[in-house]
Amino acid sequence: MRILFAFLLLLCFGTALGQDIHGLVVGPDKEAIAYANVVLTTKTDSTYIAGTVTGEDGAFTLTDTRENIPLNECLVIISHIGYRTASLPANADMGTVVLENKTEILGDVVVTAPNIRFDNGRLHVNVQHSMLSNTGNGIEVLSLLPFINRSSDGISVIGRGTPSIYIDNRKVQSTDELQKLSSDEIKNVEIDLHPGASYGNNIRAVIKVSTLRKREGVSFNLAAQGMQNKHFNAYGYGNINYRADKWDFFGGVSARHTYKESNTGNDLEFTDDNRSINVKQDFKNTNRNLALNSNIGLSFSNNGKNDFGVKYDFNRIPSNKDDMSGTSIYSGNGADAHQDNIMLLQTSEKTEHIANAYYITTLGETSKLNVNFDYLTGQTQSAYTSYLNQEKNVEAYNEGNYQLFVGKAEMKHHVWGGQLHYGTEFSYTDNKSSYHTDRNIGTNLTESDDRNRQMLWSIFASMQKSFGDFSFEAGLRFDYTDYEYFHMEKLQKEESRKYSKLLPYFQVDYGKNDVALSLSYSSNVRRPSYSQLNGSTVYVDEYTYKRGNPLLKSAYDHVLDLMFSWKDLMIGITHTWYKNSIMQTTKTMDGQQAILFSMENIPDYREWAAIANYTPTFGFWRPKLELCVFKQRMLYSGRRYDNPYFAYELANLFRLSSRINLSLDVWGTSSGNLYLDTFTPTFRTDIGLNANFLNNSLFVWLKVTDLFNTDKERVTSNINGIVFSKNRKLDNCGVLLQLRYVFNPQNRKYKGATTSSEIIRLN
Repeated sequence: MRILFAFLLLLCFGTALGQDIHGLVVGPDKEAIAYANVVLTTKTDSTYIAGTVTGEDGAFTLTDTRENIPLNECLVIISHIGYRTASLPANADMGTVVLENKTEILGDVVVTAPNIRFDNGRLHVNVQHSMLSNTGNGIEVLSLLPFINRSSDGISVIGRGTPSIYIDNRKVQSTDELQKLSSDEIKNVEIDLHPGASYGNNIRAVIKVSTLRKREGVSFNLAAQGMQNKHFNAYGYGNINYRADKWDFFGGVSARHTYKESNTGNDLEFTDDNRSINVKQDFKNTNRNLALNSNIGLSFSNNGKNDFGVKYDFNRIPSNKDDMSGTSIYSGNGADAHQDNIMLLQTSEKTEHIANAYYITTLGETSKLNVNFDYLTGQTQSAYTSYLNQEKNVEAYNEGNYQLFVGKAEMKHHVWGGQLHYGTEFSYTDNKSSYHTDRNIGTNLTESDDRNRQMLWSIFASMQKSFGDFSFEAGLRFDYTDYEYFHMEKLQKEESRKYSKLLPYFQVDYGKNDVALSLSYSSNVRRPSYSQLNGSTVYVDEYTYKRGNPLLKSAYDHVLDLMFSWKDLMIGITHTWYKNSIMQTTKTMDGQQAILFSMENIPDYREWAAIANYTPTFGFWRPKLELCVFKQRMLYSGRRYDNPYFAYELANLFRLSSRINLSLDVWGTSSGNLYLDTFTPTFRTDIGLNANFLNNSLFVWLKVTDLFNTDKERVTSNINGIVFSKNRKLDNCGVLLQLRYVFNPQNRKYKGATTSSEIIRLN
């Protein structure tokens, strides 16, 4: 601790050293340009003197290291993807530098070039005026970018899992917010593949979306979407914003109704008391869900000098019905098989309140303070009824309520021509859950009242500095956790624990002309969700149970990552060493001819991942070709899970005219091992058409999903002698139509950022 504070003090003291050259870089629309390259050179022979990059607010500071070279004999060269490079006479105060768009004409379409650039472990994508600007919504834009996959669950980054996503520096909690964002509102996207020490916890990728336009007055955004699969699904939203000078007042509502159907076949083989047992199940699943959201807030923006805002979200799921009905055929040791008719009915509801407040201020000419506070509270209720051969055998219910308070303060200084970033974060979580039964015939259930309380405190610091074509960044995060677990209102000392962890981070980058290299090491912590830490045994069906594990420990990942980029080609190689990784395992259940699913810490395993992406633009055609391979080295319970797993994607975007785009996406996977499961090949095709009318005010989006009805979930696990195979036919084949109207579109100036990944653990 003393070493870390001494390190922070030394770096802060450095702010007073050196002679600085400072300025602000913006685009033609006066929006700040983040991560622009700024280099100080001599006029005569372009000798490198110093370099840096602009911050998120477009500001930069160069520490002048000239030796006997007058300032009037130097140049400041500023460059960024999609903008013309500016070469300016050097001054101590460069003022505001405006970079002009770099464009080319393709027929009647203006296309900004280049489209994608990789540097400092980040992908910078210019969406404005490119083919990406007419693809529908934010999810469609992201799905066409390198290293990003789209699924029914949202957006993921290959090899890095679910990313943290920010829109105009505001963290989003749901991909619904990306659906509400029209593609033509997006200015650029940054994909940070090497998040630094300030993110901490389990964040391995960050996506930042910046939007366009600044206009006064009232703006609103209305959309309605219908999706016809086996059943009709609907989604609609409306947002309104009023801007007066530096003030914004905003609000919105949205509603989603889903009605999904799927068919699942399970094959279960295990041994109980030396008897070989086989169970074949055939179920029809239906899910009907209604979800509502409303939000309101205000913000004041003074270009980062004194910005503040507050925002409140209300989320409500008044009705969620998940029904399953079918047959289960049991046979064992050659005995005659017998069939049971099974019906499982589950209803649930959820209410959630989220509040955020932030304050941003500039201290002096080179420092910025950002403070965020979050408060979240929610309640859940669910009821579960099971019928065996038309007779009710289980009736259970679950209740939960939770609250989370988070505070985070961070400082950024321009020091020695680089950037120092440090701060602290605190969170308090209180999660309560209970599971009880009113009817329990022929089953082996465990009721529970559980409570999880946690206080988490973190401090972090990082330093980034450029030297010519090289850039270095190093950081350190210290986490201290005080976790308490209560079962039936009694503190459980074995499950409760206090622990601390140092999480180092290092990155070195090289970039020149069209070549970029990035090598990084990071250590991450992944804490179990609170639903995994409960002590209840839950009935799924006659032969299947689920149980929580309060003894679960946090998992730690050590990641070594190498990225290479040349023009439109990008290659990534990652080695990850997992310690105490949290996975689902199976075993036979004591006293019952059934299997038990539970979560367990896997002490040690490793994974190699290689990704190759080629995303060029050929006139009216923009393809995305991506190939991935994952190879893990895992031994569990005497069995190896080492078969490689491949994934591929070919996403095509065709510009038919200045107003119409056609998309054709094909992706799939091979067989192979992921975690303790063996997956079989998958394949899917989507085709879509996007058009805009009325001077980019009316948008029409037509899409056919899973065109050939091939999307299936087929997975087998062989754990502790139990073979469980699932073959699930998904309800993804259908037609989608969305209409969207925008009046006086504005970018959101709200800059509040939900600070902690603890929210993920509550879901």
